[in-house]
Amino acid sequence: MFHVSTKILPSKIHGLGLFANEDIPKNKIVYSINHDLDLKVSPEKFDSLSDNEKDTIKHYGYFDKRNSHWHLSFDDIRFCNHSLKANLTLVGNNLVAKHDINKDDEMTQDYNEFELLRENI
Repeated sequence: MFHVSTKILPSKIHGLGLFANEDIPKNKIVYSINHDLDLKVSPEKFDSLSDNEKDTIKHYGYFDKRNSHWHLSFDDIRFCNHSLKANLTLVGNNLVAKHDINKDDEMTQDYNEFELLRENI
């Protein structure tokens, strides 16, 4: 769930992106995982899905290597694009502003913080 106001707009990085709809100070919690609403899929269940379903989860979700399941958020966090110079960072189950983020800036995260990249998945 978001703790700040956001909007979805065309991104220079990839398709659509997640943008700040307000100024966000450094260290502000921007987003928290919602364990009650987010989808968690075991590797076994994932393997039983159709290719289209797998592709959707791979595109909008990630493999949570700490908990060994696929994770698909229920909300617009799926539009947060990857950047090696990300302005958000993962702290526990929260995304936190690494520095001040101005209104209308695209919010990004380094996906390597949470994603297990395996060719056979």
